[in-house]
Amino acid sequence: MRMTGTNRAAHAAVALFAATGLALHFVVVLGHAGEVAVRTIRFLSYFTILTNFLILASALGMVAAKGRLTAIVARPGWRTAVTSNIIVVALIYHLLLRDIVLPGAMGWWANMLVHQLVPVAWTLCWLAFPPHGGIDRIAPLRWLLYPLLYGAWTLLHGAIAGWYPYPFMDVAAFGYPAVLRNLAVVALLFAALGYALRWADARLARRGRGKR
Repeated sequence: MRMTGTNRAAHAAVALFAATGLALHFVVVLGHAGEVAVRTIRFLSYFTILTNFLILASALGMVAAKGRLTAIVARPGWRTAVTSNIIVVALIYHLLLRDIVLPGAMGWWANMLVHQLVPVAWTLCWLAFPPHGGIDRIAPLRWLLYPLLYGAWTLLHGAIAGWYPYPFMDVAAFGYPAVLRNLAVVALLFAALGYALRWADARLARRGRGKR
């Protein structure tokens, strides 16, 4: 697919922000006590981290502008789903988790990048650049598969290891009924945001056609 230089440069910046945030976050995590394998698994057990990896791969695919990865990540449905995921990352962080910070200046930069700069930069790219349009009505429900699988993995991992990445998912502290209610609320947030972004994507598509 053809992309402008501005499009590719903007997505290259997003990729740089995501890669830097992930690297800094991992370095901070490695500085904690415990086995490296355990710390690595925990690092990869945060929805924020996994979604920033999705952003990184998607941005690199947009920069490449060709090949199989680009064919996947340039689809309006994929780009909008990723936008939904990273917006939820930012919302949950600012509403529930902003008092939980990584130590030191490196931790501050890591938090700022993965929770603030990357969500804003990716969302601006989604708004500014095509392609848009053609997302079917049930797509936002399919997009729920990723957070639902993440929730299931987190509960399974927590039951085995006794560790939960986010306080509102801590079964040991709140019990399964409360945690499942919390997850249901988050799922509703994903669905509502998904449909809102699908509507916005259709508007962006019409605006793009009107400029031709």
